[in-house]
Amino acid sequence: MKPRVLAGLLTLALVPAAAGAASLGLGVYGGMSSPILNDTAGNGPQYGVRAPVTLAPMLIVEPFYAQSALGDVDQSFGGSSYTRSGPDVKMFGANAVFSFGEGVKFYPLVGIGSTKITQSGWADITDTSLNFGLGFGFRPMAKLCVDVRGELNAVVTGDTSRKFGNLTAGVSYALFGSE
Repeated sequence: MKPRVLAGLLTLALVPAAAGAASLGLGVYGGMSSPILNDTAGNGPQYGVRAPVTLAPMLIVEPFYAQSALGDVDQSFGGSSYTRSGPDVKMFGANAVFSFGEGVKFYPLVGIGSTKITQSGWADITDTSLNFGLGFGFRPMAKLCVDVRGELNAVVTGDTSRKFGNLTAGVSYALFGSE
């Protein structure tokens, strides 16, 4: 099954769950993305949107969209130096967030998605991606949540993968219920 179809079906499966969920929210985030073991790109900004759906007090399913523009790098080849433009990375999918604590919450997360990597001089890559991470969040007001998280994103490309480390801060608002 194609990764886009899989991510789309997973997102659509959340619609009935949202009707009976304890809360449904909408959030934005931004931060930095860094390629791991990849010398064809530098650090760059990342931003996106999330729609957290609380299914149980400790379980949140979070459809998301993320986009980053990784930095350019200078490389030498045959005695000549040149600048390689960094790739643009676009990803959508869903995370399962396991929330622990009251007041300040700690949460591990795991997710799956579809990622497209576009870089000049290279063929576009569109493949399945896996997310793993840890985060902390707190509520300054009843329906508002502020969080900071670190994630590892691995895009599976055949026998290998492209990995990115992300550090983001975000804010989400509970549209229905209290997040």
